[in-house]
Amino acid sequence: MVFPKAAVLGNETQTSFWVMKLLNDSVAIKVPVNKGFKNNDEVEITEPVFSEGDRVLLTVNYGLSDNARVTIIK
Repeated sequence: MVFPKAAVLGNETQTSFWVMKLLNDSVAIKVPVNKGFKNNDEVEITEPVFSEGDRVLLTVNYGLSDNARVTIIK
């Protein structure tokens, strides 16, 4: 699965990575990921396997805690 670069977050030393996945319309969870190939715009996620219906945060995602309450603005 390939994600936009903005969706994949990392710690200060760039040794661990995660995405903030929406459980529903009001809760986001931190999901640790393993990165594969990357370019300027996209990052391949090799593990875990995401389904096409999974939604991840692209903006205002850094610094959120696990099980963060979010509001989706369309």
